[in-house]
Amino acid sequence: MSNTALLFLFCFFVGLLLAFVKHPIYGVLSYMLVFYMGPGEAWWALDVPDLRWSLVAAGVTLVAAMRHPAPLSRPPWYKTGPARWMIVFALWLWIQTPWVMSTNDHVFLASLFTKYVVLYALLYTSLTGIREVRYLVFAHIVGCFLWAYTAYLHPGAGRLETIGYGDVSGSAFASMQLGTGLVFAGFAFLGAPGLLKWVAFPAIPFVLNAIILMATRGAFVGLLMGIPAALYLTPRSKRTLVVVSVTLAPLLLVVLAHDLFWNRMATIPVTSEASMDSSAESRIEVAKANYQMFLDYPWGVGHRGNDRLSPRYMPPDLLTKKDGAADGEALRSAHNTLMAILVDHGFVGVILFVLLHVSIARSALRIRFPSGAPFSGELGAYAAALGTSLVVYWVNAQFLNVTKAEVVVWIAALAGALEWMANATRQAEVAKPEAEKASADYGAPDLTIPSARSER
Repeated sequence: MSNTALLFLFCFFVGLLLAFVKHPIYGVLSYMLVFYMGPGEAWWALDVPDLRWSLVAAGVTLVAAMRHPAPLSRPPWYKTGPARWMIVFALWLWIQTPWVMSTNDHVFLASLFTKYVVLYALLYTSLTGIREVRYLVFAHIVGCFLWAYTAYLHPGAGRLETIGYGDVSGSAFASMQLGTGLVFAGFAFLGAPGLLKWVAFPAIPFVLNAIILMATRGAFVGLLMGIPAALYLTPRSKRTLVVVSVTLAPLLLVVLAHDLFWNRMATIPVTSEASMDSSAESRIEVAKANYQMFLDYPWGVGHRGNDRLSPRYMPPDLLTKKDGAADGEALRSAHNTLMAILVDHGFVGVILFVLLHVSIARSALRIRFPSGAPFSGELGAYAAALGTSLVVYWVNAQFLNVTKAEVVVWIAALAGALEWMANATRQAEVAKPEAEKASADYGAPDLTIPSARSER
């Protein structure tokens, strides 16, 4: 058995044991270990048992969450803004089932989003304090670093595609995942306490290098658009450092970038007929066809319906995807998340999907810019990371279909949990002067909470 497999098994089962004994967050860490190490697909997969590792981790975390319940003072997970829209979106997917084009494909997506609702509940329930938030944030950063370090060791020839696992594999999807990790690493360096910031700092150049090796235009534009969001959301005390970092970033890019990267980025504005397949013009033509599909099927045609309809609405020169069609005909996916949802899930689906992400953004803004004094410490840094990573995700979503991106569930759960922590901190700050005043005027008040038994 390889050392990597032994290390994975040790960390995985120790995490499950600690989840049951101490806190469910350790079960979440085991789950993220599976996500980033891919025991079913990695080169050492034959050295470990053939288990549904993610399901095992989620099941143990669920038991641990019931064994170690969250504080009663926090809102239930299903009353948070992101959870409500996620639940409604999952219900709409099930409602669509009777009229979809492919029942198997659509039931897969409906089941996946139902699992995402459960995952959100587990994450939110496990994030009971700032320590648990740190664990999740740094698990994401370290996981991205593992992928990036593998890319550094094995860059391959040409565009890097052999990175990531499951639905988050290949250059397009893995670069989006790493883009969010880069954002969290940067803000963790700004806001994390003590030596933790120096855990995040070394990950930054490695993750940026991996994104460059994948030479994905969506990830590059996403990071560019994330800069103004980062500057806006960064706590004022750290803004100078962010400006300096953004100024020095092009130097690091020049050092790390290769010719393939610059050649790929140079095609972003291309509109010539010769480069139609990879240019903005071809994407516009695909979007027009998707919009016509929506007009003909306003209630949606189910998951991957835009693929199946593409031969009816697009000329042959736009159809490039050969797999997935029963009769072997070429297909073309919607390289835009909103257009894919518009066709697959109709106007109801796209409204619900947008409202889900608006609710996440509102939570991040309420944490970063509350009605009182804005948070400028670790809490403010993580809130800025939430908002900026959401921008990076949305820009990537204009270049590919990331409907199934699980990282959005992580961001949503962090937003819900951090908003509760921010509100609790704010209420404690407001109550503290009142309690001090009452103590000075009337003696120390009795702040104990009566138990249910004493009330009876």
